[in-house]
Parts: sequence; structure tokens; C-alpha cells
Amino acid sequence: MKEILKTAGLFFAACTLFSCTINKSAETPRTITVSGKGTVSAEPDQAAIVVSVVTQEWIAKQASDENAVTMAKVRDAVIAAGITPDDIATTDYNINRQDTWVNGRNWPGKYQVRNSLNITIKNTNLASTVIDAAVAAGANELSSLSFSVADTSSFVRQARTLAVQQAQDAASLLAGASGCKIGQVISITENNNSGARLMTKTFNAESVMAAGNASTPVSAGKIEVSSNVTITYALQ
Repeated sequence: MKEILKTAGLFFAACTLFSCTINKSAETPRTITVSGKGTVSAEPDQAAIVVSVVTQEWIAKQASDENAVTMAKVRDAVIAAGITPDDIATTDYNINRQDTWVNGRNWPGKYQVRNSLNITIKNTNLASTVIDAAVAAGANELSSLSFSVADTSSFVRQARTLAVQQAQDAASLLAGASGCKIGQVISITENNNSGARLMTKTFNAESVMAAGNASTPVSAGKIEVSSNVTITYALQ
């Protein structure tokens, strides 16, 4: 009889312990999620321009030959202005006939040849000189003058540090106001691709040529390198 009572007691205790275990819910960790942004201004150290030679003639070969002669002069002038051949690349070359439609009828037009060069200027002080040299040599279309920083790695690090610091300050303030403290970082995410924001300007070659011997005014300004982060902290 004693053995039966002892066995029943153990069974009851085991059931009670099991019942407590399955009914106990895990405590949900308290967290806080904040965002931060860091921005650093950088001085551009290089520029890029696209210049084109556009010719039109009734015969395609004639338009092409004239274009080739003029573009050779433009290329030589740009090199003489301080650009190395490795920093000059053809980005577009096409030939098409400029047809027009009048009263439902197609009227053949002249053949147009367009040859475009992308020129990387590794000294922003030469931007005006290169533009003027290209136009003076015969380039009659100029577009997309952009400034950038060749190596943004140090600026990106600074921007990320500022972004994380701003997020941490916000988390500490909010947690302190609610009687808590921030603990370890649970997750951190950078929401965008950090890097230089290019500033693009467009020039009209005719207006540049109309200025005569005046130098083309070019100002590089500043470029912003930014980072945006989202951080989740544990609360203590």
C-alpha cells in the first residue's frame, strides 16, 4: 500500500512540474529601433565631360570624312590641354539620314554623323581649359559636365561614423526618458549605398563659342557623401 501511495505521489509531482513548464511563456526582450544619418562634404578632385562632333552632308561618306577630320583635331587639342590618351574614350558613333515627313510624304534629308568622346579630367582646374580647347577645335556639342571624388572610402567612413553616433544618441535619449538604458546592438542596417552624389551641368557649345576668347566659367562646388543607418538596441 505504501509503495502504491509513493508511486502516486511521484506521478502527481511529475505532472505538476510538467504543467508549470508548458504554461510558462518566454519573456519578450525589450528593444528600441532608431535611425541616424551622417553627411560629409567633399571637394571634387576629378571631372568628366562629353563632347561631340556633329556633321551633316548629302553624301554619307562626305559627312563621315569631315567628322573624322574635325574629331581628330578635337582629340589633339584636348591632349594638348593636359589630358592623357587613356582618359579619352569614344562613347557614341552613329550615322543616320535626317528625313522629314510633309503631307504624308517622306523627303530624304542630309546624312548626320555624330561622334562623341567621354573625357576624364583628373585635375578640376583644367575643366575650363579642356572645354574651351575642344570647342575651339570644332566640337559643336557639349553635355554632361559632372564632378566627383575618385576615392570616397575615407568620406564614407566618416559619414557612417556620424550616422551611427546620431542613432546611438537618439536611442540613449529615448531610453533614458522612459527610465531605461540601451544595451548591446541587436542589428544594424545601412539603408542605402553610400557614395558621392554627382553634380551634373549641361553646356551649349554655341553659347560657349559665342563668348569668343572668354574662358568658360566652371565651378566644382562641393559633393555630399552620406550614410543612413537603422539600428536596433536591447533595452536594460
